Amino acid sequence: MKKLKSFGGKNLGGKSMNQLQKIQEEMQKKLQEVEGSFANMEVEVSVGGGAIKIVATADRKVKDIELDEDLLEDGETLKDLLIAGMNELMEKIEKLREEEMAKITQSFLPFGI
Repeated sequence: MKKLKSFGGKNLGGKSMNQLQKIQEEMQKKLQEVEGSFANMEVEVSVGGGAIKIVATADRKVKDIELDEDLLEDGETLKDLLIAGMNELMEKIEKLREEEMAKITQSFLPFGI
């Protein structure tokens, strides 16, 4: 690998600035496509032994909440399970988003960036 030149150098690891700019633009385009696809990726959690089930998309939109009717009589338990379920759901969504974004950035590693 060639030595990297700094500020004003014409060459960065064998890549011209034009090549790096094209790679950056392609990467941005792919990241935007993945971001758009999150609306179609569903994440689901179940808490309280199935008493509450929450479904959302990876773009952080809740689509459905199913709850056991017995929970309606116990507001405190309902509240606790909803909080636990939403927290678990957000963790799953973030993990999915990170994995999908990592696939894109990993695909650009062979270019020497």
